[in-house]
Amino acid sequence: MSLQDALAGPRELIVDAVMEEMCVVEHRTGTELDPVTLVEVDVWEPLYDGPCKASPLTAGRDTQWGEGEVVLHRYTLKLPYSAAEPVQAGPDYRATVTASADAWLVDRPLEVVDVVYSATAVTRRLIVEDRS
Repeated sequence: MSLQDALAGPRELIVDAVMEEMCVVEHRTGTELDPVTLVEVDVWEPLYDGPCKASPLTAGRDTQWGEGEVVLHRYTLKLPYSAAEPVQAGPDYRATVTASADAWLVDRPLEVVDVVYSATAVTRRLIVEDRS
């Protein structure tokens, strides 16, 4: 039995045991003209839509954004290991928590800033940043 086969069962149990939120992960595929506002808007393609677990990674940090100062918060977003589409770090990938016991986390766009790769992991882990 390979290590991947041995981990298959625990990977599936993790989804039911610890993934308390629902989220969607999207990739920006381009822009289009909004017919109402006549402004170019981003077009996002969903890559994953399902259970996830969001956990704070670090305390917020102050940084300059434009002419003002903002606080950035980072989270670890765990997805089932079987999440179908690969995700990359960068502004063209974002995650949004769509359901959570913490109502303040719902509908916040979280930019994917890092992806943790591991053949022995039981979940897929994205490092996301709240820049809103």
